[in-house]
Amino acid sequence: MDTKVLEETGLTKNEIAIYLFLLKKIEVTTGPLIKETAIANSRVYESLNSLIKKGLVTYTIQKEGKKFRAVDPKILLEKEEERTKKLKSIILELLSLKAYKETQSATSIYEGFDGFKTAFKKIIKDCPINGIIYIIGFSKQQYSDESLRNFIANMNLKSAQKKQKLKILIDKETMELIGREMEKQKYTDIRYLPKEFTSPAAIDIFEDYVYIFLWEEKPFVFMIKNSRIAESFKSYFNFLWKIAKK
Repeated sequence: MDTKVLEETGLTKNEIAIYLFLLKKIEVTTGPLIKETAIANSRVYESLNSLIKKGLVTYTIQKEGKKFRAVDPKILLEKEEERTKKLKSIILELLSLKAYKETQSATSIYEGFDGFKTAFKKIIKDCPINGIIYIIGFSKQQYSDESLRNFIANMNLKSAQKKQKLKILIDKETMELIGREMEKQKYTDIRYLPKEFTSPAAIDIFEDYVYIFLWEEKPFVFMIKNSRIAESFKSYFNFLWKIAKK
């Protein structure tokens, strides 16, 4: 028998051994228990008391002393159902605590192309309808990858479905490569930074989130959720926006 399942219900190994032994008997005193299970006297009494408190063992008092009996094992299912009901009753409260913590600060790292895609999709999902996403784009070298350009164009279309406004900054050298095409997209406002401005990373900022994208042989995305850090990045974006040209 796989007793790990019983351990997951909160029973110790000694409690399991004693309970299984009692199931095979009608009722017994502690003598046969100690002899057959080879558990020390003190541990047997300790485990019996615990099993009694858990409702898995009962006893009667006779001339020979206390005789112990195992309760129908179906009680384990009843207890599990009871625990599930109790957990369901507080799950909303637990979720509210989780939400509160998430509003304070959180970080995540996404690796590989699949992680890269997941991060983009999460931005579109978490940014509200009619929200604004501030974007500092990659430099020309990164956008020369056709798969990256196609993926970003597809994601921008999905963003448009939620009427999310994209404010995009890219360097002037990318104008013909991707800029002109982006200009045609609905809800998109794009400006160009001087050719001297280069960035191997792209940065997306919205609400309390900052996503930093690194497009390399193995892409990486760093996510930071923190209101003060996000505000700092927005200030940096607005500074660049003022010096950028249409």
